[in-house]
Amino acid sequence: MSSAARVTRPPPPRLPPAYPPLPVRRFTVDEYHQLIQAGILKTGERVELIRGWIVPKMPTNPTHASVVRRLDKRLQRVVGEAAVVGVQQPITTADSEPEPDLTVSRGPEDRYFTTHPVPADIFFVVEVADTTLAYDRGDKLALYARAGVPEYWLVVLEENRIEVYTRPRGGRRAKYLECAGYGLSDKVPVVTEGKVLGKLSLKDVLPPGG
Repeated sequence: MSSAARVTRPPPPRLPPAYPPLPVRRFTVDEYHQLIQAGILKTGERVELIRGWIVPKMPTNPTHASVVRRLDKRLQRVVGEAAVVGVQQPITTADSEPEPDLTVSRGPEDRYFTTHPVPADIFFVVEVADTTLAYDRGDKLALYARAGVPEYWLVVLEENRIEVYTRPRGGRRAKYLECAGYGLSDKVPVVTEGKVLGKLSLKDVLPPGG
């Protein structure tokens, strides 16, 4: 089996508008936390803080949920005690608090009792894209690159493909400088602290018949 497809320079992500068409109130991360603590936003409510805006999360269909569960199980096996795997849990950046489908962060787990992982804690994040592909390749990709998340996995269900983005570059036009594509016959290396802990096959996480 091959280990990776050709590494390419990904196209610039589709960037969000500089400002919405009508004036809106942006929130800081601290203000967002205060809304949760005050009960204005309920714990577990399906929203995220994205660049200061509180936005609803897309509903999860069964295929998406199944792939996330399968990824979680396999990543847990690969990383063991070397990292912490979070499933649809918040991470905190300077102006956002997104909830990636999976986050692989430095341990131990105890360090996250009072704070969410920040980019310096994170090895990589994973998003599973079905109906959200344009958003995950655009706004979400730029958000993670701007924050300095070192590696971003995008599982593209309709293409039977995992895209692994590396070398983030921040700034107004934030992006990742490299993208490696992995297909059904490839294995994706799981890397923490510069060490390959194991490899993950896309075939192992797709539903039967995928």
